Amino acid sequence: MWKKIIDSPDLAKYHTTYEKGQVIFFEGDDSEDLYFLISGQLDIFRGKTKIREITEIGAFFGEMSFLLGGKRTATVKAFDDVRTIRIPKDKVSAFLQEFPEFSQEICGLLARRLNETSQVLYGLKTFCDQVPDAVILTNREGKIISWNMGAEGLYGRDWNQMRNRAVEEIYEEPQLYRDFLDEVQSRNAVRERVLRIRHPERGVCFISTSTTLLYDGHNNFQGVLSLGRDVTKVKKLEKRYRLTRNRLLPAVFLLGILVASVFFGVSYSSKEKPPVEIEKQTLRNQLAKDYILLKSLLADPFAAEDRSETSQLMREFFRIQDPTTIPYIGLILLNKDKTVFDVFSANEEKDTVGILDETYKGVSFQGREDSLHKLLTFYRADEDHPMGKKAIEIAFEWSNDEGFLGWLIFQMDVDSLETQYEIDDEGLRQFRFEKP
Repeated sequence: MWKKIIDSPDLAKYHTTYEKGQVIFFEGDDSEDLYFLISGQLDIFRGKTKIREITEIGAFFGEMSFLLGGKRTATVKAFDDVRTIRIPKDKVSAFLQEFPEFSQEICGLLARRLNETSQVLYGLKTFCDQVPDAVILTNREGKIISWNMGAEGLYGRDWNQMRNRAVEEIYEEPQLYRDFLDEVQSRNAVRERVLRIRHPERGVCFISTSTTLLYDGHNNFQGVLSLGRDVTKVKKLEKRYRLTRNRLLPAVFLLGILVASVFFGVSYSSKEKPPVEIEKQTLRNQLAKDYILLKSLLADPFAAEDRSETSQLMREFFRIQDPTTIPYIGLILLNKDKTVFDVFSANEEKDTVGILDETYKGVSFQGREDSLHKLLTFYRADEDHPMGKKAIEIAFEWSNDEGFLGWLIFQMDVDSLETQYEIDDEGLRQFRFEKP
């Protein structure tokens, strides 16, 4: 049908030709003429980037400016010699009256484009619903125009509640959100910030909000795409760390003075003691210091059975240690009935999950009745030692104001004990840590 229409001699007055490389119109132009391609190929550019080609006979272009009355949203350039039908804006009505068959073709093309766009939007909505993060799209006025299933769960409100509502309404402090967007627009930075919301069921939550500003082809601001993630647990953990740190600073300071006193006392008396005895005393003092520190850090989460926090604290304990001097290879927490509550290994490749909930009831806890510590000696099999490798652990009794909690176990580095401290099982058993 297009060939029959295009070959009509009455259309000749609308024919326009362009040579290879010639620009039909530039992005940002004010022109509103409508074009149909008769022959040749057209290249479409946004800025300096080529975004697509037009080769189909009868394809029309320039319709966005024609229909909406705005500036050209792209640059159209002839790839080779091109022939078009060019209809000036002020002659479109007369053209359609003279050639009514064009109206049917234009309506058909617009309907197909609308259908394709609808399918894309539906696919985008379906994809966003599969994303675990909350995805929110707002227009230039800050009204919500898209709200995925992740947002429904995170903010506790469904799409019907939030359609065309101001996005700032979901935040506890709307002004902070507005200031955040102003800062992003003015500096094109700070694209993520933690903001507070009030969930209908969970109360106040902390949401890490990441934003992308949306612009049209003329760099005009059109809206905001936001991703939200719940970081409430992280913020609460940070708060507990700060409180713990503030409580421990005086204790650590006093403990440092005590350790320094012991160290200088040992140094002073070293004139009379052999070097091996000094190393053993150093090991004993380090065990005492680390037991006190870990007991202070782990007491609350252990009593609350918060395994995620005890694991994090044990990991932090090893992270700040000097790996060349620390005599431990891991930590274990046992509850009252000697069942493993939590475990951490300095060897990241070692599987510690399988040890959880194992029992120590069959292991002999050896040591003085009046000492806080007991010695555990046994053999563990692994890939490198199928017949078993000797393991030495030191278990400290653990109590609080409410009574006995369990045991804090240091898994000792056997090689380090032999080479650096020259101490064996019996020597460790003879250590004395007075009970309170």
